Amino acid sequence: MGTDYSEKEREFLDALKEDTGRDLGEWMAAIESQALSHRNDIIDWLRQQGFMFSKASWLERIHHNGGRPIYAGRSEPRPQARNKARTGLPRHAASQAPAEPDAEMSGLPLPSAGATTGQKVDQDNAEPREQADLSDPAALDEILVRAKAYRPLAQLVLAEITRSVPSALARPVAQHIEISTRRLFAVLLVGSRELRLGLDLGPRPFDETCQPFKPLSPATRISPNITHMLLLTDARQVNAALKSLVKDAAERKD
Repeated sequence: MGTDYSEKEREFLDALKEDTGRDLGEWMAAIESQALSHRNDIIDWLRQQGFMFSKASWLERIHHNGGRPIYAGRSEPRPQARNKARTGLPRHAASQAPAEPDAEMSGLPLPSAGATTGQKVDQDNAEPREQADLSDPAALDEILVRAKAYRPLAQLVLAEITRSVPSALARPVAQHIEISTRRLFAVLLVGSRELRLGLDLGPRPFDETCQPFKPLSPATRISPNITHMLLLTDARQVNAALKSLVKDAAERKD
């Protein structure tokens, strides 16, 4: 049965006051008072208040949705049994010292209010253009959890991709994460033994670092434009060379 995000959101917001000392309206006002223009900065600030990345991302999306819950009014099948979702903060964490940043933060941008409708506003001409439906923080988190011990590495990779390509957006698809700007240029395949970062590098020669792309499972369907891959098992591999390859893939023209 699919995840009921409307229920997860309702449970998250119902528990917000008890868990943090602030309700949704108070958190929206607190975010507004920071005068942060970039969604990543808002997420980072919320992380410093003690929120897990997925919950900080969810609050950021609500803020960009005018303070309105994303799933209010949507009806989905209710699971027969569900544990109550929590915010991941200690009770009244907002009044405590800020939490230390950890490797969980990916920093990857998530859709704002316009993107939740399947459209994105082009800032140059103010006309909406169609965009693939972008997934939710909880859906991204569900894929990352499969990495087990490599989850911090997966989140580091996503963070460095968005620093290298600020316009990059992540979209969880089945068992992997697609990363795109105006086109798909990378995929992150998450396994418990390794990560595979697939890139659209066209005719670039293969070498020991950048091998021919191969999915974790033959059943996984990946765009044929993804030609190369890096096998990642160590944070030291997330270096200047990797960032350069990511930029090349994002900027490559057919």
